[in-house]
Amino acid sequence: MSAEVLVVGAVAALLGLGIWTAWRLEKRRTEQCQAACTAMGFRWLGEANVITQPAPPLFDQGHSRRAKNAMDGETAGHRVVLMDYTYVTGSGKSRTEHKQTVVLFPASARGLPDFTLAPESFFHRIGQVFGYQDIDFAEDAAFSGAYLLRGEDEPAIRAAFHATVRSLLAGNPGWTVQTKQGAAVLCRAGKRCKPPELPAFLAEALRVLASLSPRAPS
Repeated sequence: MSAEVLVVGAVAALLGLGIWTAWRLEKRRTEQCQAACTAMGFRWLGEANVITQPAPPLFDQGHSRRAKNAMDGETAGHRVVLMDYTYVTGSGKSRTEHKQTVVLFPASARGLPDFTLAPESFFHRIGQVFGYQDIDFAEDAAFSGAYLLRGEDEPAIRAAFHATVRSLLAGNPGWTVQTKQGAAVLCRAGKRCKPPELPAFLAEALRVLASLSPRAPS
C-alpha cells in the first residue's frame, strides 16, 4: 500500500471521527436542552418554524438560517421562545457559521421604538467616520464605547435607553438586542449558553428587556 493511500485513508478517518464527534455533541446538547425545557415547564418545539412576523433583523441575516432545540412558554407574563439559532455568512474559504442562543419575545416590546443594539467593534468605529449611524450618549462614555445603537426614531430610542438601562448593559457587556414592531430578540452574538444555564440566561434577557422604557423611570 502506497504512502499516498495511507495518508488519504488517515485524513478520511480523521474527518469521519470529527463528524461523528460533532454529531454526538449536538445530540447530547439536544438531550440537555430537552431536560431544561421540562424543568422550566416549557413546550418542546425542536426544529419547528418558530420565527414569527414581524421578525427582528437577526432573522434576516446571512443564509442557511436554522432554528433548533426550540422551546416556548411563559415567564413573568411574557410569551417567550428560546432556541439555538444558526446562520451562515459568506461562502467557500470566507464561509462563517454563526451560532447563538436566542430569546425571542414575540409581543413584549410594544411601546418601544424599533432599534438594533450590538457590541461595538473596531470596524463600527471606522464606519462612523464615513457616516455610519451610532446613537451615542455624551454623558455615558462607558455605554457608548461598549455598544452600537441604531434606529430611525432617535428621540424615542434615547428615551428608552435611560440611565438605568445603560448602566445595566455597560456593566453586563456583549448583548445584542433588537426590536421590530413589538417583537424583541436578545442574544449574545456567536455564543451558545450551556443548557443547564438556560433559565438564568432567560432571566437576564428578561431583566434587560424589562429595563427598557419609552420614559425614564421616576
